[in-house]
Amino acid sequence: MVVMSKNHWSDSWLYFGLAFVGGYCDAAGYVLAKTFTGHITGTLVLAAISIAAHDWRTFLRQISGIALFLTGLVSILISERFIARAPSRFLLPAVMSVQVVLISTAYFVLTSHLAPKLGLFVGCMSLALGLQNGAFSQSGGISVHTTYLTGMITSLLKTKTERHSSQTTARDKLASDQKVSLLGGIWLAFVLGATVGAAMVFWFGAPGVFGAALLLLAMVIGQCVSRWRTEKRKENRGNCTEDRPRGDGNEVHAQQSHSQYRVRRPLIRLRMQGGFCRHGRKLRFLFLLCCALYVFAFPVRSQIVQVEPQEPLPGPDSHETGQGPHGHLFGDWGGERTRLAERGVNFDFQYVSDSLWNLKSEQKDRFASWNRFRGTVDIDFGALIGQQGLYFHATALWQGGGNLGAYLGLLTSPSGMSSANTCRLDSWWIEKRWLDERVTARVGQFAGQDFYGAQHYAASFIFEPMGYALGNLFTTLESFDPPSTPAMEIRVVPLHNLYVKSMVLAALAAVRSPFSQNPTGLVPQFNGTPMSVSEIGFTPGKKASSVRAFDNVETRKGYSGLYQFGASYNPGKFTSPTSATPRSGNYLLYWMASQALWRVDPREAKGLDATFAYDWSPPSINRNNTLLTAGLRFNEPLPLHIHNTMSLGYVRNSLSPDILPPGMSSFKTEQGVEFNALLDPLPMLLLQPVIQYYANVGGGRNRAVVFGFRTKVEF
Repeated sequence: MVVMSKNHWSDSWLYFGLAFVGGYCDAAGYVLAKTFTGHITGTLVLAAISIAAHDWRTFLRQISGIALFLTGLVSILISERFIARAPSRFLLPAVMSVQVVLISTAYFVLTSHLAPKLGLFVGCMSLALGLQNGAFSQSGGISVHTTYLTGMITSLLKTKTERHSSQTTARDKLASDQKVSLLGGIWLAFVLGATVGAAMVFWFGAPGVFGAALLLLAMVIGQCVSRWRTEKRKENRGNCTEDRPRGDGNEVHAQQSHSQYRVRRPLIRLRMQGGFCRHGRKLRFLFLLCCALYVFAFPVRSQIVQVEPQEPLPGPDSHETGQGPHGHLFGDWGGERTRLAERGVNFDFQYVSDSLWNLKSEQKDRFASWNRFRGTVDIDFGALIGQQGLYFHATALWQGGGNLGAYLGLLTSPSGMSSANTCRLDSWWIEKRWLDERVTARVGQFAGQDFYGAQHYAASFIFEPMGYALGNLFTTLESFDPPSTPAMEIRVVPLHNLYVKSMVLAALAAVRSPFSQNPTGLVPQFNGTPMSVSEIGFTPGKKASSVRAFDNVETRKGYSGLYQFGASYNPGKFTSPTSATPRSGNYLLYWMASQALWRVDPREAKGLDATFAYDWSPPSINRNNTLLTAGLRFNEPLPLHIHNTMSLGYVRNSLSPDILPPGMSSFKTEQGVEFNALLDPLPMLLLQPVIQYYANVGGGRNRAVVFGFRTKVEF
């Protein structure tokens, strides 16, 4: 037998966690769909029973589960030949991340109204466990399984019996004890995971499946954090070695000892050359911490220089600090990400979460967490095929959670992300630029509120009117993110500091159900009336052609500013809440200003910024007809070597007295105040705690206090 080294023994904790996930998913799948999603033998027995009972629908569901489980297994086996030829230190977390996506998709389809939802649920869960079974099948030369126990109990008992043989040596007994500990731990973890998974589904129903996804996400983050810290320590040791005087006799002795150690060390490898857990005690701590506080996920970033997308992502998804030399959790993909960036192809995968509590309100205390996974690709065809000035952009997302603003009855949403649970293609477009970007045209599917009435300092605030776009833009049915609609836009820069742009788009459906008219985002829909939005902007301190909808640390350097006036018009039919007679046309006007007030160094970003915005629409037809926002942002207020900001925001939401129902007391003006601090204490962490106060909630007399935080993970 082979004795496991200390490093490989620490790898066993990875398998305990994966065995827990395997038991969790298998039990949850059986409770929800009466199918073993990680066990072929049990599912074959159930399929045979379905044949005898002539239950062909159940039979097909179980057979599809087996087929997808084997598909995941075979795909890993085929990919091993490529893994052996390229660095794979980030491949294992990539496989676990795919599992997170598949388990999340399984929950989404199970709670949808699709006819084959049980079959799709079983397929996603089986594929996830098939990938896990193929990717994680060996530890220190010992064959293990983390999705089923068939054969492992026999191996455990056989090893225990051989342990007491009279012919075994001390080394064999040590190896036998290690194998028993490993297999026994995996067996116990699997049983515990099955118990917890069944209990979670019995208590919470379908949302209980998310427990496995959260655990996998915590493991991915913990593994990569450990790997990143190990590499940093190696770099520090290398620097110390270079500074050490040479020619010392102690150095020769150290080299000899190291050579002897390399000869004695057993050559044991994980099957896929992963070996993440080099520090078992620290990994266990990170693992448990992430399980308890998964919303504080540590974003580890890559070691390549990532080119910023040509147009930043909207509001909460925009990159505050860029992606720098440590921009992605999964690293450089063996150099592939760098090669793609040099060819003009940039990928971005991120997770954003708003976790909020109402500390004081008329309603009972409630915790609401809104979560969003987004994937984006930007292509510069100039670098790719020589077509200068031609660009492509596409982004898709999954989002879901609790909407605290709807629960409290607020006009001002505490989260700039919360809307409706969905999984869809958000937006895509093709863009062409001429004359050094003085003329730009864009066509595709994108949201008006991503570019018109959008708050320039949105990344520095949490609540919606300042963390994304002016909330009253929806009165004209202007599309927002993510239910984007077909659109086209042209932008002209006639002067160095002046731009004019206009956009024609399909308004959201008159039934005011934006997510129902194109549920997947894959097939453009023209259900709404064509409407237009236009804006003129003045940009002191920078070229108008370089200004984007949302700023970041780089673009806010110096005394720059942005002053905007815009209008949206929808010629469709609108009905006042107090009248059944439809009226043609509705419009909204807005004014916005964002300006750097003071800088410690005129060439840097540290200092004070201010922002102001106001919109107005006809009070005779729009209930929410005026909105005012104002805010201050202090860049780098803390004397630390990390990026940090502190922001104070104010929102004033007024309701029209013209549509007040008879006999009802007049509306109060809802007012909200927010203070937050954005912190980037480590290359792998971005955290934004916030406190909000609301007066006259929903136009009434109640008050509310909300506390929480935002976290962001860049994959």
